Amino acid sequence: MFSRKKYLLRLKRQRSEAQNRPTSGILLDRNEKFVSFSKKINKKLWKKLSNIKLGLYPNLENFYIKLSKWLKIEKEQVFITEGVSGAIKSLIETLTMPGKHNVIFPFPTFAMYPIYSKMFNIKFKKIGYKKNYKLDLKDLKKKIDKKTAIVFIPNPNIPIEGILKMNELVEIAKKCKSTKTFLVIDEVYYPYSNISAIKLIKKFSNVLIMRSFSKSFGLAGIRLGFIIGNKKVIDYVSKTRTGYESNSVSIEIASFFLDNFSEIKNYQKDVKRSLIYLKQKLSQNNIENTGGLNSNYLYINFKNIKKKKYIIEQLRRKSIFVRGNWPKPFDTGILVSGAPLTIIKKFYNTFLKAYKKIENI
Repeated sequence: MFSRKKYLLRLKRQRSEAQNRPTSGILLDRNEKFVSFSKKINKKLWKKLSNIKLGLYPNLENFYIKLSKWLKIEKEQVFITEGVSGAIKSLIETLTMPGKHNVIFPFPTFAMYPIYSKMFNIKFKKIGYKKNYKLDLKDLKKKIDKKTAIVFIPNPNIPIEGILKMNELVEIAKKCKSTKTFLVIDEVYYPYSNISAIKLIKKFSNVLIMRSFSKSFGLAGIRLGFIIGNKKVIDYVSKTRTGYESNSVSIEIASFFLDNFSEIKNYQKDVKRSLIYLKQKLSQNNIENTGGLNSNYLYINFKNIKKKKYIIEQLRRKSIFVRGNWPKPFDTGILVSGAPLTIIKKFYNTFLKAYKKIENI
């Protein structure tokens, strides 16, 4: 007899078509690459895609080999997923048990951490940030116990970077090892950040790395990510995969950009330069900001919700979209995604005009 799971009934989620998100204008709200690739690179890409045999099921073996070589690890250490979202889902599904385990992650953070925890009826603990935008490591280590199955560390996190250095990650890995807990480091923004814990998977069998092609590659539309780690752990986690980890089109696009990574690096350099420019301009006007150094975004804090809402509305009227729906303590600020310098200058000029009018709000 069919019986609904009460914990799923309590889970509130919007279907994608109900989110009513703008698809045109200057989209600086989701850390995406909304500008097109060059005509030259698009021409080469479409030529490659025209050779795909869409009537056949995808063959992932060659891509596993290419990706593992690019990462300089063995292919048995990689598991392809549906973005980092799919990676989180697979890890919670395979490494936790309802009523027995809990998971830990920072808050605020990527929305799918609490969503998947609720989806699989797993208790979760949230770790906050200090006033200097640094993760509260003391509180984190205190909350790790023998029932903690996974500690998720987005490095960097959103809406603030809250970047952890390698010695801090090692410290957490050791603590997790003592309680037989997995440390999962979300590196979706690598290599915007040059800090990677990939070397730790050799020293710690309980350390896993998640990455994707969404942010650093600017390919959010292909929904492709992967988990890196110990062979035995990867083999176990991959047991819950669907018939095929991905599709032929996404695999070919990712493969193409691995071969043409210089295109990706050039765009990353453009974004980094534009964020440095924006940080300098904000600082010159004594506007508090953080981030933009290890990611493709920064957070601007107005310390006032009314001012934040006014800025968002003024930008929206010019078809410039930023994200400001953050919970406390970041509800008084906005996240601005990086983009080429010409676009960031347009954003800043519009932003500054609005900002000068909020003195009396």
